[in-house]
Amino acid sequence: MSVRKVKIFAIGYSDNTSTSYLLDYLIKQGVIIDGVIFPKNQLKLSWRRLVKKIQVRGIIPAIRRIPENLIVRKKQISQICEQYIEKVFFVDNLNSEEVKEILISNGVELLLLTATPIIKSIIIDIDGLTILNAHTGWLPKYRGLDGNLKALRDGYQLGVSIHKVTEKIDAGEIYLRENFQINYYDDILKQVDEKELKFSGKLIVEAVNLYGKNMLKPIATSEKLGKYEPPLTKKEKKRIIQELQKRA
Repeated sequence: MSVRKVKIFAIGYSDNTSTSYLLDYLIKQGVIIDGVIFPKNQLKLSWRRLVKKIQVRGIIPAIRRIPENLIVRKKQISQICEQYIEKVFFVDNLNSEEVKEILISNGVELLLLTATPIIKSIIIDIDGLTILNAHTGWLPKYRGLDGNLKALRDGYQLGVSIHKVTEKIDAGEIYLRENFQINYYDDILKQVDEKELKFSGKLIVEAVNLYGKNMLKPIATSEKLGKYEPPLTKKEKKRIIQELQKRA
């Protein structure tokens, strides 16, 4: 079956590991990204993100990632955009009339999230636009950040889910899911991070190809929609890891 040409944009932070990995992976798999939209590096936004990372990762790991994000990731993403992506936009706010106009004027049909704040109705409600997200957790059970660590806490399966972005967070139609396993004797957080990126890339490519064939359909599931939980704290993550290692 032939794959029709779809106008695809990606949206996310321009200094983020997920953005760098996913753009690179998609392009290497033959997905044509027509444009990307990044927020400008505003001091207030950068500070809020740093504070949030300190809360969930601890101050030393968060501080260590600053030069990596500002130098390594931004350089990688810049090179990808320069070589492979025709249109690059920097905006003040991802949830804005400016972004809405960019998407409409460029005839974007499929918008892929890499690493973003919560996308709001001003973007979600654009006619003819489908927004896809690779959620790092098993939907519909584990919504919100740290879904897979919460699954580890509960003895549930780990996975990545491709879903349609709606106003209700992580509650849109689910198109693809795949689970994965880790070794409790090795670095658990590192394994989870690596496998989440790997499966996110794999499933987004599959979803894009299915969309181009008009074959991307919601999967049927009898599972109930889980409660939206806040991210885990550094202390909570440490306790989960310790419990898992005791069981191993």
